[in-house]
Amino acid sequence: MKKYLIPQIDLSIVLAIISLMLLSTLTIWSASGYNEAVITNHLIRCLLSLLCIAFMSSIPAKQYRRFSPYLYFFTVTLLVAVVLAGDSSNGSQRWLSIAGFRFQPSELVKLAIPMMVAWFIQQDGERPTGMKIVYAMILTAIPAGLIFVQPDLDGAIFGVIYMLFVLYFAGMSWKIIGGFVGLVATMIPVLWWFVIETYQKKRILQFLNPESDPLGSGYQIIQSHIAIGSGGITGKGWTNATQSSLGFIPESHTDFIFSAYAEEWGFVGSVLLLSLYLFITLRTLWLSCHCHHAYSRLVTGSLALSFFLYAFINTGMVSGILPVMGSPLPFFSYGGTAMITQGICFGIIMSLCRASSRFES
Repeated sequence: MKKYLIPQIDLSIVLAIISLMLLSTLTIWSASGYNEAVITNHLIRCLLSLLCIAFMSSIPAKQYRRFSPYLYFFTVTLLVAVVLAGDSSNGSQRWLSIAGFRFQPSELVKLAIPMMVAWFIQQDGERPTGMKIVYAMILTAIPAGLIFVQPDLDGAIFGVIYMLFVLYFAGMSWKIIGGFVGLVATMIPVLWWFVIETYQKKRILQFLNPESDPLGSGYQIIQSHIAIGSGGITGKGWTNATQSSLGFIPESHTDFIFSAYAEEWGFVGSVLLLSLYLFITLRTLWLSCHCHHAYSRLVTGSLALSFFLYAFINTGMVSGILPVMGSPLPFFSYGGTAMITQGICFGIIMSLCRASSRFES
């Protein structure tokens, strides 16, 4: 049993994650206006994230399979608590405060949904049937619905995507995938008129034409474009950015941190950063393919694609190829709950991918 207490670290992934953290620390220090409190909090969160990787990777994978239903019900309970007694901020009720510690329970959905759906799907080892897909959708709809009423449409959509990733790796028929995509496409008018809020519609319209309101809803994305473009090939140099340091880019050390980074490090630095995200994703998928148990393969594969999805969406929204969403850049944006959750995710990935012929890894 003692061997399970030894962290099972994939050194290449950990080194890539540390590289992301180092680059983010340099960017946050500059973008925050050399705020010592901000950089201290960020470094503490980076350390906690790395400790989470080490600790979670030391737990045997069979324990994660057993724990999956409990994590799911615990997450749903916390989401119900948010609806009933959560803290409000900027018109949304997404936070819980317990013993002075404030956190966002919806972050746990990144783990709870893929682990629960994978636990359910792999019970008999067969490809997901129509009934299994229906049950998986019900399991996903409960936490996704609770997130939607916060309101957090982006988070609810991500929850559904986590489920689809698991079903994809489980071998769901492409006919079913195509049918699901077609159903979503036909529902777009209904979603637009009856589900999507006014501010969310404005985001989408502003994405299509940000210059229509350059001092209002289009201001943030326009300034982001200016910052990224002004970085040129090699960037302005560390601490020499003007868009972020002079306050033209709101949230320059959180959701729009890539803009501040690109202004300082340019195209070359941006390629380096994106290469780190691509390497981590491909390495994780490679490890997933070598898992000996279906549960491990489904969870690690879905977490790898989720990681890539967050990186793609964040860089896409700040560069103007996607609408603005509340999606942090993994291991890079300033923020506590997301940073620690990502550390937990990769600790679980490394535990599940531990080389073994039996389901101990």
